[in-house]
Amino acid sequence: MASIFKPSRVISVAILLAAAGWIASGVFSPANEDVAHGGDTVAADGTQVASLDGETPVAGEAAVAEAEVFVQRVSVRSATPEPHQRQIVLSCTTEADNASVAVARGAGVIVELNVERGSKVRADEIVAKLSDEGRVAAVKQAEALLLQRQAEYDANKSLIDKGNAPKNQLPALEAAVASAEATLATANALADRSIVRSPVGGVVDSVPVQVGQAVEAGSLIAEIIDPDPMLAVGAVSERERGYLDLGQSATMRFIDGKTVDGEISYVGLSADKATRTYPVEARMANPGALIPDGVTCEMVVTTEPVIATSIPRSALVFSDDGLLGVRLADENDRVQFKQISIVDDGRDSVWVAGIDEPTRIIIVGQDFVKDGDLVEPVSEVAKVEPPA
Repeated sequence: MASIFKPSRVISVAILLAAAGWIASGVFSPANEDVAHGGDTVAADGTQVASLDGETPVAGEAAVAEAEVFVQRVSVRSATPEPHQRQIVLSCTTEADNASVAVARGAGVIVELNVERGSKVRADEIVAKLSDEGRVAAVKQAEALLLQRQAEYDANKSLIDKGNAPKNQLPALEAAVASAEATLATANALADRSIVRSPVGGVVDSVPVQVGQAVEAGSLIAEIIDPDPMLAVGAVSERERGYLDLGQSATMRFIDGKTVDGEISYVGLSADKATRTYPVEARMANPGALIPDGVTCEMVVTTEPVIATSIPRSALVFSDDGLLGVRLADENDRVQFKQISIVDDGRDSVWVAGIDEPTRIIIVGQDFVKDGDLVEPVSEVAKVEPPA
């Protein structure tokens, strides 16, 4: 009969007994006896950390709590309110303040053309002449008729004064003379229509006709532009219209870098229904005609100074209530939200109202903190990590 005490079985039983003894040694260790008796828990460095009965605070509890407080590091920039003049910039085109066209007032053939493009003319100067088309003959006929009626009147008036003719003929004689005078005036007016005159003084910009061309009444003979003064015509938004007034100074900037000073001469009262903008005009002197009609420019209007603060655009945040503002670091390094309103908008910074005294604006890390948080402000832009 084989023995039951095989070596493999003996080794297995020994390992099992050793494992059971090792587990049992932990249950009955002195440390667990202290726990079972309500003793204090001791940290690895020997510091008393907690009491299991929950009644007596331990010395290490405050240290542990303090170690768990996270202080967010933020970047701040000093901001000081100061007077600021807002600049309103409008896109404009130049337009002559006084431009007109010379047109034919009657039908005829152009027999004389006294101007060409670029010619300078004075107001009421003769631009062209048309064929008279019988107008001169009509004048001569009217003049002869008037002489006849005047002679008849004089002869009959003498007879009436001597009593040789009835007085009731006098009104008819006077009416005949007046009719002849009216006929002559009409003939002269018709004859004058063969003369085309410049309505304004300025520079001839276009002449779409030539000598020998037949024209009708109302045909364009020449376009004349008076370059002095010149207008800058643009449009202003509803938000900015209230900052503009008649007579307010304005500066026009042109694409070649030249600037010309002027003043606002017109601000519209009715908005464009499509764009909701109001027309604006500024008048500027142009004695040498150096500013042409129809070029692009910018109208810059500087408003009265207001107290505002310049801050980076990236510093703007919204509160939980949807209010626009910035977050500040106060003298105790606590975060505060400050509501602001935008006064002027720039490329990288904005001017805002609502900050009444010098302060520190959080410019990096403002999205990681909230009101009342303790922060570590740094004056230079540094890498700011979100809280863990």
